[in-house]
Amino acid sequence: MATPKKVEFFIPAPSCACSGASFLRDQEKLSRMLALMEEVEERFPGVELARYDMADESAYSDNLKTLARYLREAGEEDFASRIAFSLKFMLPAVAVGGKLLAYGKVPEVEEVVAAIGAV
Repeated sequence: MATPKKVEFFIPAPSCACSGASFLRDQEKLSRMLALMEEVEERFPGVELARYDMADESAYSDNLKTLARYLREAGEEDFASRIAFSLKFMLPAVAVGGKLLAYGKVPEVEEVVAAIGAV
C-alpha cells in the first residue's frame, strides 16, 4: 500500500483588527487558505492534511522549525535563519509531500492538485 500523501498548511496568527488594511488583507488570505484546505480535503480524501497554526503557542517552536527546514530545502537560507522575524513575509505557506510549494501567498488549487499528482 502506498504511503498517503501529506499536504501541510502553515496558518498565520490573526492580526489585530486595529491594524486596518493589513487586518483585511490577512483575513482575506486566511479565508482563501481555509477554502483551499476544504477543497483539497474534498477532492483528495486519502491525502493527510496537517494544519500548523502559528497562533498555537504550545506548538509554535515546532511549527517554526518545520517551516524553517522547508525554507532551507527550497534555498531560502536567509529567511530560514531569521524565521521568527520573517513570518509576515513567509505566511501563509503550503508544503506537499515534504516540499515547500508556496510561501507568502495562498497557492491556487491547481498548483496544489499538480503537486499532489507529482508526489
